[in-house]
Amino acid sequence: MIVLYDRYFVRSTYQVQVDMVIIPATTRQMGVLPGHVATIAELKPGVLSVHEGNDVTKYIVSGGFTFVHANSFADIVAIEAVPLDQIDPNLVQKGLTEFTQKLSTASTDVEKAEAQIGVDVHNALNAALTG
Repeated sequence: MIVLYDRYFVRSTYQVQVDMVIIPATTRQMGVLPGHVATIAELKPGVLSVHEGNDVTKYIVSGGFTFVHANSFADIVAIEAVPLDQIDPNLVQKGLTEFTQKLSTASTDVEKAEAQIGVDVHNALNAALTG
């Protein structure tokens, strides 16, 4: 069972029994099957794949945490979780260009960190869309 929340959790709670979830953890890609050992993992920007039989639904997540429970439940709390097929490739390229420019002109640590997060998220989006 997977429960997916994003920052708009009131409208975006997604709870379904699945065969496997592949999570973009900061340490590595992590596959979660029924009976997985209890784990807590930080999410990095990337693709979260939900496998239900022969169907695979992909979401882009921008960060968050995963809590895998010993009872085969996984809570995925994402800042944002958007179905991959709803992402506009042109807007991704535009955002990557904008954040790259912001990163090159950032003068404070906060500006650099915010711009780097934007670059990382847009790079993950671009990678998800292209391959």
